[in-house]
Amino acid sequence: MKLRCLSTTLIISFALSSVAQAQSELQNQLCEAAENNRVVELVYDGDVAKNCLPRLVDVHQVAVGNNGKLYMHGWQNRGCTKGRDYASERIFRFDKIKSVEFIEGEFNEKSQSVKQEGWDGCIGSNCFIKENICE
Repeated sequence: MKLRCLSTTLIISFALSSVAQAQSELQNQLCEAAENNRVVELVYDGDVAKNCLPRLVDVHQVAVGNNGKLYMHGWQNRGCTKGRDYASERIFRFDKIKSVEFIEGEFNEKSQSVKQEGWDGCIGSNCFIKENICE
């Protein structure tokens, strides 16, 4: 019985460690994008099932939420959101980002304007960002 508990504990520890490492790598990639005005191609949770093309996102900021989770703020130039493809300011949860790839591209005028204004961590009156990590 003790061997079974030890095995289960090791498997759980390894799984949690893998998730933390993946999020750390994602944080490094997205911070590099935010600090250097890079565009990324991003696959988000549910996009593949909806037959959506990967999202094209100008990365503005990476932040920690009040809940301790990581978020990315940016301008989505292409991608499915609520069943349609449109450009807008968006917030992405790290735990729902499936993949990220740097691509060639420049921030459009609206995206540059949004980034220059900065983001206070609020969506309407719901403020949920504790602190920015990079921008």
